[in-house]
Amino acid sequence: MVKMTITDFLKDRATRNADDLAFRFMGNGELDGPITEWTFSELYHQSAGVAEDLIEQGLAGSSVLLVFPPGLDFVKAFFGCLLAGALAVPVPLPNPRSKNPLGRILNTARACGASTVLTDQQLAAMAESMGASELPVSFKAVTDRVATDWAGPRAEMNEVAYLQFTSGSTGYPKGVAVSHANAVSNIRVMGEMLRLNSTKPAMVWAPHYHDLCLVGHVMGPVYYGYESTLMSPMEFLLKPVRWLRAMSHYKIANTACPNFGYEYSARRIKPEECEGLDLSHWLIAGNGGEPVLQQTLEAFINKFGPHGFRPQTFMPCYGMAESVLFVAGLKSMSQPPKVLTLSATDLEKHTVRVLADNEPGERNVVSCGSPGYGHRVIAVDPVTLNPSNPNQIGELWVQGPSVPSGYWGLPEESAATFEGRLADTNEGPFLRTGDLGFVADGEIYLTGRLKDLIIIAGRNHYPSDIELTVQRSGAPVRMGACVAISERIDGVEELVIVAEVDKRRLPADAQSDGPGTESLNEFWASAVKTVQGAVSRGHGLSVRSVVFVEPRSLEKTSSGKPRRQHYQKLFIKGDLAVLHEKRSPQTV
Repeated sequence: MVKMTITDFLKDRATRNADDLAFRFMGNGELDGPITEWTFSELYHQSAGVAEDLIEQGLAGSSVLLVFPPGLDFVKAFFGCLLAGALAVPVPLPNPRSKNPLGRILNTARACGASTVLTDQQLAAMAESMGASELPVSFKAVTDRVATDWAGPRAEMNEVAYLQFTSGSTGYPKGVAVSHANAVSNIRVMGEMLRLNSTKPAMVWAPHYHDLCLVGHVMGPVYYGYESTLMSPMEFLLKPVRWLRAMSHYKIANTACPNFGYEYSARRIKPEECEGLDLSHWLIAGNGGEPVLQQTLEAFINKFGPHGFRPQTFMPCYGMAESVLFVAGLKSMSQPPKVLTLSATDLEKHTVRVLADNEPGERNVVSCGSPGYGHRVIAVDPVTLNPSNPNQIGELWVQGPSVPSGYWGLPEESAATFEGRLADTNEGPFLRTGDLGFVADGEIYLTGRLKDLIIIAGRNHYPSDIELTVQRSGAPVRMGACVAISERIDGVEELVIVAEVDKRRLPADAQSDGPGTESLNEFWASAVKTVQGAVSRGHGLSVRSVVFVEPRSLEKTSSGKPRRQHYQKLFIKGDLAVLHEKRSPQTV
């Protein structure tokens, strides 16, 4: 096998495919809006200009944080770091609503020893106005230099190319040290699953610093030669039909997003907005990063099937930053994803039992496909560290060339996560994912997260199931903004629901101290009762506390996952942005 690094592929594309389109950025998400396009030649020379500038600044061999708004400046800065031998560290933009907007940047800089933040002109000026000159890192605008005769150093396959900080990294960041070999291996797995080649254009609206965009839509095009269309996640959220109009117009074959994106599109896009859509070129719709729900797949198919979308296009997949991106997702191109109908009662005992037709108490679990070539996934009992029985839920462990050696500068955490070994045979090392699930007929099924599991009266409950019940209860809860957690009272675990209020359903008098107190009290009492009743009927659980918090006060990880442990701590400390709280001692 040819041992080529990411930068080797970049140079090769700039020669063999110099005039082919590499990247397209849709400035406002509209087809008639500002659009920036770069060929592979332009990409290479722009990136080489960044590399020359970094070397002149003495940053070769150093960690460099990349903090950019959506756009192609991030792309050239990323490849510029790789060409210069600097360690690229993609980081989200500061959150203006945060009490400490630069906190994540500073924490990440400390974790990887970075002294420089590379950004655009506007953010560099903004940082300066915020007192950045007093900070331990310097904000520098990326250069506009274009290099025509780059002759810099060549990286080795085992060299760390970049640090992918895990999506939940805030107060205690953990950066996965991804080598060129790890990245190339995972890109090959991605190509196997998505059937990628230079003739199949791709598109994504995920944040560029997230592994989904970085691997699939920044490095992937350089490896395979396909064109990559990028859109800001905010433009998608403001008007989701922009995504599908671009898919239709540019005849996109591959895209991916979390389950939320498909659910949001099916719910928010109006029938009249779909006029003229042609989705018949769409071959792969990756779905990962959060639980894949059968009802979401069905809703999307029903809504967009008349416009050419096919059920077999869906490809639920499984992956994480600790494996670069992909772990599993391989499926037939002619068949829709497999769905198993399991006994919910048996799942509470971590037992897998497929229900007979019309048998009550079901929970549908969607297959995430098979692992990619050279990779292996097993389910392991997290207590005994022996392989789980075929009908038992276990922690998913992963082996393969995509799996990096560990977290940057964190030997103890690296050993705990990346060096799992089976107790009976000492086989290993394995990546311990922390995800619960099982393997059936070679395909991966996810059921939850080990650390998020709620155990009440000896029964295991998956928070995502309870949260879905609350979302569907009819209570005034903002879509996708709810967490199920627990608190220990007198040695007993009790269930707590924390949910953002849907402000569109909030009574007008909720915002004032004027008349209407009685009706407002009735509103909150009804909302609490609706949540408690739905959870009781759906899961046989009593909800001790229901907490309604201000809209948009429950932040998620960069990949859209609920931060349950974080909000459990805030609940216990009393630091939530509470609008209404009802605590009622109840017995299970």
